[in-house]
Amino acid sequence: MFFILSKILLFLIKPLVWVVFVLLGAIFTKDEFKRKRRLIIASCLLFLFSNSFLVNEALKAYESKGTKDLDSVYAVGVVLGGFSTRDLNTGKTGFFEASDRFLQALKLYHEGKIKKILISSGSASVMNHSVKEADAVRAYLLSIHVPDSAIIVENQSRNTLENAKYSLAILDSLKIKTGILVISSAWHLPRAKLCFKQRGGGIDFYATHFYSKPIRDYSPDNLLVPSAEALAKSECLLKEWVGYVVYWLKA
Repeated sequence: MFFILSKILLFLIKPLVWVVFVLLGAIFTKDEFKRKRRLIIASCLLFLFSNSFLVNEALKAYESKGTKDLDSVYAVGVVLGGFSTRDLNTGKTGFFEASDRFLQALKLYHEGKIKKILISSGSASVMNHSVKEADAVRAYLLSIHVPDSAIIVENQSRNTLENAKYSLAILDSLKIKTGILVISSAWHLPRAKLCFKQRGGGIDFYATHFYSKPIRDYSPDNLLVPSAEALAKSECLLKEWVGYVVYWLKA
């Protein structure tokens, strides 16, 4: 039930959904004052969520840089899912924008920084649970000659909270208590830290795929012109904020 409710909540917090709701309120009201006010609110919301400068500032404040210096060798790198799926047309594994977390984990493995790769992800679909992301990624790793002995699969989780719960259960069963490196996108790490740190120590975090840009852009285009890219990033940021609050309340 919590999983389904979270999906409904994620739909309701989409910025464009907010804008559409306000616009519909403007269209169907007979009160001219309320119509103008709602049109102004919709315009302000659209500007706020699609403004590249404002969205970048919010991301800079929220994203986590993780552990900067990896001075030791980690027993396992836990890669959080949401970066790939099995292409039902070809049967092959396809990768999304967030796949940098997987690529960086693969690089760390080949550099000897992590001894094993744990892929943590089941199915985030409400209706179809047959396709498990971790299984598809395991097949891909085997196809590029990563030995099966270096791969650990956690294919039951549907969200970050379950990523932590099931991954740590597997690691506990393998007697791995320390030397754990959780690898995910910078905008996702704050929520991941909240979930994994409930276990205590022995865990570091590695940030990949930053959405924010480190250098501020004060050009007129960046300050004033609406951006579809900024709108997509603001949707991701809202999702992370709401998820963080929900997980914090559940902790």
